[in-house]
Amino acid sequence: MSHRFPPIPLDHPSSLGSTFESEVQKHHGESPSFRYKDRNGAPIGPFAVLSYTPDLFQSFMSVGDAILNQKGFEPRERELVILAVMGVYDCPYVLYAHTRIAKSLGLSEEQVASACKGTVPESLREEDRVIYTTALELATSRGPLDEGVWQRAEKCLGREKSARLGHVVGYYLYACTLLNLGAIPAPSD
Repeated sequence: MSHRFPPIPLDHPSSLGSTFESEVQKHHGESPSFRYKDRNGAPIGPFAVLSYTPDLFQSFMSVGDAILNQKGFEPRERELVILAVMGVYDCPYVLYAHTRIAKSLGLSEEQVASACKGTVPESLREEDRVIYTTALELATSRGPLDEGVWQRAEKCLGREKSARLGHVVGYYLYACTLLNLGAIPAPSD
């Protein structure tokens, strides 16, 4: 739990209210592989910070839903992008949630560990290697993406898929910013 943004119970007047559960399930499925509520049912993780700005919750979730479920970008590819961001950012809650999701999508323990350290995981198909390295470079860069990285992405992925990759990187940079503002830890299971 964060002392900066203590969980607000869902029945509190300023909370995320009744839409919270349905939005999280729409975003992450009926039974997410990670905890998103504390033992009292109050939102944790990015939802703890969003509880303090309930007027932005629906927009955050809508954008996330669109980005995480975009056509032409597979869930495994999405998780490689998120793990690349984790190779750059220290964000314990995203690391906690998305290592579980990545493993459920077929990435091995070794691949996940490598990706979270900023190293291209072993035994990836070429397209996945390009996805990971492009996302890592984009998350690391403070300016335009390196031209060589772009050319490789454009050749292997095409412009549309490269743009989709950029949306995932940007959304997780945003999520990590909120989580790091709150110094939100991973839950202790």
